Amino acid sequence: MKMESPSVGALGGALVLAMLGGCRGRGDAGGGTDTDTDGTASAGDADGTDGETDGEGPLACPESLAPRQLRLLTRREYDATVHDLFSLVDPSSCSDDAQCPAGASCDGSSCVVETVPSTAFEIPGQPGWTSVHVAGSFNGWPATVAAGGWPLVYDAAAGTWSGTFEVPPGQHQYKLVVDESSWIPDPTNPQTADDGFGGTNSVLDVQAQLEEVPPRSLAFTDDLPVEIRPAGYAFDNNAAAGLVTSVHAEQYMRAAQSVAAFAVAESGAWLPCTPQGDGSACAQQVAQQVGRRIFRRPLDEAEVSKYAALVTGEATFDDGLRVALQAMLASPYFVYRFEIGEADGERFRLTGYELAAALSYGLWGTTPDDALLDAAQGGELDTAEGVEAQVRRLLDDPRARDQVGTFAVQWLGVEKVATIDKSADRFPGFDATLRSALLEETRRLAAHVVFDGSGAFDELLQADYTFVDATLAGLYGVEPPAAGWAQIAAPPGRAGILGHASVLAANAYPDQTSPVRRGLFVRRALLCQQLPDPPPDAGGVPDVDPTASTRERFEQHMEDAYCASCHQYIDPVGFGLEHFDPVGAWRDDDSGHPIDTSAELRGLEALSDDDVTAFSTVPELAAVVASSQAAPACFATHYFRYTHGRLETPDDACAVEGLTQRFAEAQHDVIALVVSTITAPEFRYRR
Repeated sequence: MKMESPSVGALGGALVLAMLGGCRGRGDAGGGTDTDTDGTASAGDADGTDGETDGEGPLACPESLAPRQLRLLTRREYDATVHDLFSLVDPSSCSDDAQCPAGASCDGSSCVVETVPSTAFEIPGQPGWTSVHVAGSFNGWPATVAAGGWPLVYDAAAGTWSGTFEVPPGQHQYKLVVDESSWIPDPTNPQTADDGFGGTNSVLDVQAQLEEVPPRSLAFTDDLPVEIRPAGYAFDNNAAAGLVTSVHAEQYMRAAQSVAAFAVAESGAWLPCTPQGDGSACAQQVAQQVGRRIFRRPLDEAEVSKYAALVTGEATFDDGLRVALQAMLASPYFVYRFEIGEADGERFRLTGYELAAALSYGLWGTTPDDALLDAAQGGELDTAEGVEAQVRRLLDDPRARDQVGTFAVQWLGVEKVATIDKSADRFPGFDATLRSALLEETRRLAAHVVFDGSGAFDELLQADYTFVDATLAGLYGVEPPAAGWAQIAAPPGRAGILGHASVLAANAYPDQTSPVRRGLFVRRALLCQQLPDPPPDAGGVPDVDPTASTRERFEQHMEDAYCASCHQYIDPVGFGLEHFDPVGAWRDDDSGHPIDTSAELRGLEALSDDDVTAFSTVPELAAVVASSQAAPACFATHYFRYTHGRLETPDDACAVEGLTQRFAEAQHDVIALVVSTITAPEFRYRR
């Protein structure tokens, strides 16, 4: 007899009730609950424990335990999880435009995007010239650089003025503007046209090219709620942001439908059995084995019966499989990570399965594998030693490298590089490809330092090498690799993450640099020093002024004693980074003005200190920060926040201090910090 399929509305309603109701037990799946009415774990749990301690004795920092909670999967975690559960592979071909990224179209079976090759301008210099910029139909004929002219850079050795820009497709006319007063045609371009004023314009024909790009990845979370990040919290895994609205529940239902459809289409890659006869035996295996992976724990008998019945209750096995998967993927036991624990005196110890999920999402950003779930089932996660063994196993997996990269770009606040805009007139090459390369460089450096380099925190700051592809090599002015990505010596003037264009571009305005933003980055992200927000009447960003350098314009902050009380700690740090323009490229001058990078960092260990350290280059600043006690302590604090999904509170002082001390004793080895954080009682217990 055919069972009625659960409707989107019915499943969505159950999801809303479970989510809004707190979902402390295991009742939504139709199985028996293991909790009392108040949601606390009852005596005699499934693993046979009676709530006794694991022999650790009193906690060193009992006041720092987080409350029991449900943690909603982030969009990033959701996508990674369903890809791993169902062996989903992003498509390599397309059949229509909808399968291609925004701006691309499907040509045959390939996604293509129209690209424009960069256009290089280079002319011989003349005595007395102090500036040259390009003005034409492609940028609005600006009379000055400040108005949008494309500035050329003078090479004294070659005696030439040159620059490379992205000119849109089509035929254009242009001139070169010398010293923002004399308009001349390009002496190297024989193609000309009358300018209508008795002179000539140079003519430029630009042809677009079609470049093949990968199809859209299988992202199922485009409509899911964006993560809420409290002020000062850099990461997307805020544990307190677990409540969803009925609208969000419907979005989770649609995502479950979509994932289930894709999963059934690829079932040959993950289905543990081949249906025979009425399919009931295979349906049981699906509920038991696949259900365990989806819920990250074993299903009880009632749950197995429920989901097996869904599989066999449709006209075909595939239809039933789709309905069952949709129901499981819409359950709170999938979209939430449970951190309820089992009573252990006055505290609650995470169950083995809860701890397995915490480990895998913390170290991999995705669901536990069978080996980790088996370890939970066998009681191997009941001791700090057992946890450490699994931590080290997980760290040997390539997914740990990806997670370190994710941690780095969130800690540094450079994720926004993927979406920020820069002046199209001044930086036409700042496109999606370059944005992606900027983030990839930072991801690769972080993973390399932790897993292939010294492993020490200070190498993140002082690395004398980096990674580039052809796109990033163009921005850095270095030789591109033969293919893909390659490790190279850090370009002159750069060192570690402070020399990364991702950091420099993220902390600049669309059309100008920002000593304030860059100085605050060092204070907040690297030293964990907090300054008050500016007063409402503080004024805006100084306007771009072609007669003054950025430093000269921002130094007005120091002229007012009230402003200087804070800006003395900020702006002088940012001045040391002025050789890097708003997209992170090196510049020798600031719109024709000489650059002064003499800088100072006041109050290295604490803002209350009166020490002043001078520097003038990024490597010097990196060395100063790396030599401090504040920077590694700050890094440890960020990792505490990341693993616990929250900002620290005064009650956490004991735990954070202990973590920082152990980090120092380990010579600031990042792997040691990871192991120390995750094996600490604060990670494994709740209150």
